[in-house]
Amino acid sequence: MQHTHPEVIAMNPEELSATCQYIISELGRIETVAGTLAMIEREHYDALNRFDDRALLDLATEEQSAARQLSMVKHVCGELARRMADIQSALERRPEGGEDRAPAH
Repeated sequence: MQHTHPEVIAMNPEELSATCQYIISELGRIETVAGTLAMIEREHYDALNRFDDRALLDLATEEQSAARQLSMVKHVCGELARRMADIQSALERRPEGGEDRAPAH
């Protein structure tokens, strides 16, 4: 079951487009941060993996896992931003009155 918030329904197309752009922008920021942190975690993994110490090797494994998870967050944010851009484009192509269907013949 899909939940629609009344405040979203009441938005005009310009507000919806601006909201989409805001979400796209914030997802881009999260994507950048996740990518940077994933890179740092991979560097930590490489550095810790050079030592012959069980505790440091365990930390290296945790760093590698964190890097993978952050890479996944980065990927998901990119996908969500692309989908929001598609929604925004569809909103902008929508004719006045809200109907986006072709007339029946």
